[in-house]
Amino acid sequence: MDYGRLGLQLRRAREYARMTQLEAATQLGITGAALSQYESGKRRIDALTLERLSRLYGVPLAFFFHGKTIRHDWEESLRAKTPTLSIQGKAGIGRLIERVRDLEYLYRITGTLSPSTFHSPFEPLHHEGFSEHDVVDWAEKARRYFDVGHAPLPDVRSFLERQGYHVFMVPLGQQPDDLSGLFFIHPQLGPIVAVNEDHHIARRPFTLAHELAHGLFHYDRPAILCRSSDQDPLERFADRFASHFLVPTEALHEWLRDRRIQKVERPEEVVHLARYFGVSYLMMLRRLREVRGLGVPEERLRSVKPVALAKSLGYPVAPYEFGDQPLPLEERVPRIYLDLAYRGALEGQISVSRAAELLGVSDIELEERLEQLAEAQAAPATEALEIYA
Repeated sequence: MDYGRLGLQLRRAREYARMTQLEAATQLGITGAALSQYESGKRRIDALTLERLSRLYGVPLAFFFHGKTIRHDWEESLRAKTPTLSIQGKAGIGRLIERVRDLEYLYRITGTLSPSTFHSPFEPLHHEGFSEHDVVDWAEKARRYFDVGHAPLPDVRSFLERQGYHVFMVPLGQQPDDLSGLFFIHPQLGPIVAVNEDHHIARRPFTLAHELAHGLFHYDRPAILCRSSDQDPLERFADRFASHFLVPTEALHEWLRDRRIQKVERPEEVVHLARYFGVSYLMMLRRLREVRGLGVPEERLRSVKPVALAKSLGYPVAPYEFGDQPLPLEERVPRIYLDLAYRGALEGQISVSRAAELLGVSDIELEERLEQLAEAQAAPATEALEIYA
């Protein structure tokens, strides 16, 4: 093996990912000197480290040996925006690119037609000076288009996927300036949304609705990377849209009227509202403040543990909501990603090992999942197992 040539490809891949040697070495848990020796061809590199570098940089493993990879516009758009990201953010972008490539592969290998061309029902918004009334109007128009009226959207992720969005959860860092999410249009797959897996799961509905705003009104841009700390008018529009889209003012007032609550004064009431609308406790507090629906100082309602309180009130609470367990696979990739991987393995288009690799699970776990799927398909509809729960 020509380690000098391999080292050159390693350096090219790292630079393509916009990472310094120190950043890449830190992610791998090795010294910068070791990575430098790999890139100079002075040190042999094992297969496991090559695979880890492939995932970190978001390039196919074959790139290190053949040096040829097709760089699509969507990928270039994401790469171009990574220099200002943290190490974790850059690694997360690489992981997302790998996941999207894997989804392309699954569509292709299973012979599944790609989604139809994405079309937003709205013209792109080019100016940024929208009043609060304008934003409310756009949120109401979006709800009318989706024919949801003022009904709550308890599962925003599933809602977006029904509209043709592919939603990924990827780790993008935990610092205040790290990304909360991103949006771009893939030429074959349509709209892609990524949400920061490192953020608490309670933030996800708001982030998804924020990215939906970009998908509806800012789709003419190549890629949009979003930070909660960003004061850009584009981001502020998406924030305000998300608030009104998830919790319409009229629906909030109606909920309070139906329960004869003039002003919210107890944290239990905030929890009930948050669970009803499918948003976080803190977002619900913010919406109540905006509509002047608080009867006590907001600080008095902040000193609670919302998830624990929700559980004590009888709401079903997933273990990962407490933040001490990783998200299950079903929460991290689009449903179609799972379906195509399962189908490919069941129909023999890919091996079980390859499907397990794509899903990030062991062969044994995947075999158990496939057995459950086969049993569910064979059982009567009334007895079918819910394997995605």
